[in-house]
Amino acid sequence: MAWLLRNTEPALRHGWHPVALATELGDAPLRVLLLGEAWVVVRLGGALTAFTDRCPHRFAPLSAGQVEDGELRCGYHGWRFGPDGVCTSIPALGPGVPPPRRARATPAWGVAERHGLLWIAPAPPVADLIDLPDAARPGFDVMWLPPAHSSACAGLLADNFLDTAHFPFVHAATIGAGEDTLVAPYRVAPDGAGFLVRLEQDVANPEDPLVATGEHPLVQRRWSTYAYQPPFMLRLRLEYPDAATTSTILFCLQPQGERATRIYTLLLRDDLGADPDRMAQAVAFEQAVLDEDLALQERFDLEGLPLPDPDSHPSSDPGSVSVRASVPEEVSIRADAAGVALRRTLAALVSRAGVDGPGGDTAATPT
Repeated sequence: MAWLLRNTEPALRHGWHPVALATELGDAPLRVLLLGEAWVVVRLGGALTAFTDRCPHRFAPLSAGQVEDGELRCGYHGWRFGPDGVCTSIPALGPGVPPPRRARATPAWGVAERHGLLWIAPAPPVADLIDLPDAARPGFDVMWLPPAHSSACAGLLADNFLDTAHFPFVHAATIGAGEDTLVAPYRVAPDGAGFLVRLEQDVANPEDPLVATGEHPLVQRRWSTYAYQPPFMLRLRLEYPDAATTSTILFCLQPQGERATRIYTLLLRDDLGADPDRMAQAVAFEQAVLDEDLALQERFDLEGLPLPDPDSHPSSDPGSVSVRASVPEEVSIRADAAGVALRRTLAALVSRAGVDGPGGDTAATPT
């Protein structure tokens, strides 16, 4: 039997999670949802900060407050908090009276801004933030898709992103057109806390402009390199040697709560020459591909990603193992090697969180 890794699994606190586009944070506090919990992200004195969205006084949402002189003022009773969460002032006590020691906002273990995203690690993470080398290389245009939402859990969406056998079927109108249904054997290589997968396939490349002129064939050789870092950070690099082009897709998932996941997709390409029309077309094409994925994922009736038996992978919440509902074990084949590696990696995260506890030591450091 297996069990379902849900979006609110306590062990997922031990990971970096995207919570917003960097452009979504202005001068006011920003409320975000992560793992079924509300957080407030705010810049205080130039420092990016994240607290649980709850004032320690009467539990009012701190996101309803405002920034004053580099501090966050609660909108309910005016309590003020510095970047470290320490309360510095309580108007009702009058000037010069120190706040109680327990008057603290609860900060995240780590908060960061990377790749145009804001990230929160509620507890010490098992892996560092994923790298994006092509973002620093000349010639690459960088384009965001609008953040998408899905009722599918983050684990299922990550599994879909790593899966190539579905291309000829789910993506028959886009990237899967004319693609061979056979998935040749491939190797999953460890990469830090995650893994790498490299595939060589013959696929349709309708975006190559020389296909329309007949100078290049529609079906071309493609080298695909998948990089995964737990819990839900993925990077795909697509190289077309015939067309001499490279595309990279960064795919990061925010498990907001049960049946709620926000999807961030960043596209980098070296063949568009900063042409606005071609960039818009590239985004529209990638959006069409994503829409095909989400349309199918929305029809799943699973509330989580099936993982191995929890008896061998205890949760960070010891009492939760006994109440987890078991589901039948999936049938996997060699084409599912990346998906099997994903499940093993996430099961290891849950197991490690159970050993270390919610505040246990891990190797990753804040950025």
